Amino acid sequence: MKLAPIVLFVYNRPYHTQKVIEALAANELAPFSEMYIFSDGPKQNPNDVEAVKQVRLYIHSLNFFQKINITERAVNIGLSENIITGINRIFDQYNQAIILEDDTLPSPEFLKYMNEALEIYQNESEVGSVQGFQFPINFNKNISSYFDYSVGCWGWGTWKNRWILFEQNGAKLLAQIEQKKLTTKFNLDNTYPFKELLKNQIEGKSNSWAIRWYASLFLNEKLNYYPCNSFIKNIGNDGSGTHNDKTNYSELSFQKKAIAGKIPVKQNQQAFEVVLKYRRKLKRANQKKNFLRKIRINVLGLSK
Repeated sequence: MKLAPIVLFVYNRPYHTQKVIEALAANELAPFSEMYIFSDGPKQNPNDVEAVKQVRLYIHSLNFFQKINITERAVNIGLSENIITGINRIFDQYNQAIILEDDTLPSPEFLKYMNEALEIYQNESEVGSVQGFQFPINFNKNISSYFDYSVGCWGWGTWKNRWILFEQNGAKLLAQIEQKKLTTKFNLDNTYPFKELLKNQIEGKSNSWAIRWYASLFLNEKLNYYPCNSFIKNIGNDGSGTHNDKTNYSELSFQKKAIAGKIPVKQNQQAFEVVLKYRRKLKRANQKKNFLRKIRINVLGLSK
């Protein structure tokens, strides 16, 4: 099995970066894997300059992997540009890659699972990506993995001939979704406002690469391979990142054993319904939080 390069995007969080790299190093395939690190440059303030300096001092001290390649951005180009140009560069050399950010903590089985899945489905053109993260959901015990059309961005892998489908023009993607009347499906049965996220990117309110990646694979009718138990914990929803929500996924139980089996490439409707049920529950919880927050602000005059 030819191992995929590990691609890690870092910025100004030395603690998170160290935790992620140490977790990667605990994988048995780490000493045989090449690592590519793309370090974004600092914004023009002293705290950011120092934080980026600490990250770079750490990544230059590493010796866990077969080879380490570091790209340091001279200025701050932003998360989206760092990721897009970084992945483009990787696929100038490789046909597959495993992608992580500095808050996606992998399990000791992560690299084994990802490499096996990338090898199994490399010639299955219907498959868009391999996903490492899973919500804390109780699936049917008879399945360990499934296919779905939704796309995550917390510890994932793909191939060069799938990444080429990535469309940077959000307006073009939105026009196709609306023209084909796919909004409800794109929003996962209206359990999450993905279309609004795409609009925000188009209007410059955010600069998400991930929403465009999802839309690109969605419009090309690609399916994505998911584990039923997570190989990733997100440790970044602590207010330290560029984008974060308030849901704590740092306490997830890791998948105990890497299982990347060959299954039919078709959407598992049963698994999909379980995911939708979980997303509806999250949506109701968030609506309740927002409602209570408005009461505190508008009625009680409190800021939080």
